[in-house]
Amino acid sequence: MGFSRHRRRRGRALPPELLLPPLSAPPVEANWRSLDELEACAHASLAALPLPGWGFAWDRAVKRLGCCNPVKRRVSLSRYFAEHFLERDRELIRRTLLHELAHALCWQYLGCGGHGAEWRSCCAVLGIPDERSTVRCESFVPERLKRRPRYALCLEGSSEILRYYRRRPRRLTPAYLSHCYLPGRRTESLGRLRLVELAEDADLPPAPGLDD
Repeated sequence: MGFSRHRRRRGRALPPELLLPPLSAPPVEANWRSLDELEACAHASLAALPLPGWGFAWDRAVKRLGCCNPVKRRVSLSRYFAEHFLERDRELIRRTLLHELAHALCWQYLGCGGHGAEWRSCCAVLGIPDERSTVRCESFVPERLKRRPRYALCLEGSSEILRYYRRRPRRLTPAYLSHCYLPGRRTESLGRLRLVELAEDADLPPAPGLDD
C-alpha cells in the first residue's frame, strides 16, 4: 500500500500540514451494503477533496488491500478484498480507502510517496492519525484463484511428499537433486529426491509447504 519514497526537496522549511490546502475529512462511512455503494462512496470522497483529475477503480490484487497510482492519478481497492471483507470488517475497508486517499494528497501537494511525516500529516487531516503503514489481515485470496500445484518433490521409494510447486523450479534438476538430502535423514534420502509432475486429477496428500 504505497510507493518508494522520493528524496525530499532541499530547502523545505514549512511543515507538511502548512503545505496542504484547507481540507475536511471526506464523507467515508462504513455502512455500504454492496460494492456499488462502496464505489459511489469512493467517488464522493475524491470529489470532496481537492484532487483534480484523480479517479477511483477496482483492481484484482490478492496480496494487498489498496493502491495509489500517481502516474495514472488513480486510487484503487482490490475487488477480491472488498468482496471478502464487506460483511466481515467494513472498518478495515474504510481505513484502507482513507489510507490511499492520504497517499493521493501526498503526491498531489507534497510531491512524495512512502509513509513518512508528510503522509502521516495527510492521514491526520483525514481522521486516521494513528494509521499504520502496513495492515495485516486474514488472507482474502478467493478459492477460485487458488491454483493446484503441478509438481511435487518426493522421496523415491516411498509415498512421502515433501513439497508442492505451482511452477517447475528451475534449479531442481536431477543433477542438483542427486546431491541433496533431508536434514537429519542423510542416509535414507541422499540421491533419492525426485521432482515429479502431477496429473490434473491426482489426489494431493498433505505436504509441509507450497511454493510458487
